[in-house]
Amino acid sequence: METPFFSVIIPAWNAATTLHETLDSIAEQNDPSPREVIVVDDGSTDRTVQVAQDHSSHPRVIRKVNGGAPSAFNVGIKATQGAVLAFLDADDLWMPDKLALQRAALDSDPSLDAVLGHSETFESPEYPAEAFVSLRYKKGRYPGYLASSLAVRRSAVERLGILFDETLRTGSFIDWYRRAVAAGMKVTMLDEKVHRRRIRPGTLSRRVAGDAPAGMASDFLEIARRAIMAKRGDDDGERGG
Repeated sequence: METPFFSVIIPAWNAATTLHETLDSIAEQNDPSPREVIVVDDGSTDRTVQVAQDHSSHPRVIRKVNGGAPSAFNVGIKATQGAVLAFLDADDLWMPDKLALQRAALDSDPSLDAVLGHSETFESPEYPAEAFVSLRYKKGRYPGYLASSLAVRRSAVERLGILFDETLRTGSFIDWYRRAVAAGMKVTMLDEKVHRRRIRPGTLSRRVAGDAPAGMASDFLEIARRAIMAKRGDDDGERGG
């Protein structure tokens, strides 16, 4: 088997209704680089595994006890063989030129560790329009500081030793990105749109005041606390110099 250039990791939990379309968006990439696709089933109780196994792209499926997306990402990272790691949530989609654009950026600058691109949200079409009225989320196109818009060299992840924090059920990419940049990872943001983020009622995309689960709120508070402590450390270092 040809060594993959891209390793794509999909953390999936009860994603049977969307996973086929997500896998389609990977299979339809116009970049010809060899790639492997790994679906990490995070203890699903629906047909997620069957959907993955039946897909024509024949992704590799790894099954694990439910532990959240960060642990699924880490399991996937450790199982990959490719030079560049990419991630995609099991209900999101990539634009057809996502990998081609990111490979071109990495090839043009050997010192570049990681590439992000712009994202856009879309309302999952199986729901009526009124189902989204009470939801708060970024609409339209915006800089995609999200795992699903990222491509990162394996060598950078190994050099810096930065994996996802499995104690965080939400906001883990924000924490990962902050630590990666603080450790010296060189990242760029493409102007092009590379990722479409699906919005569905009842998912973690929901941002209604007073409606967020307590664990979700505490995760974001912990991420904010870490960022403040890191900034204080930088400030102390500057004053000490």
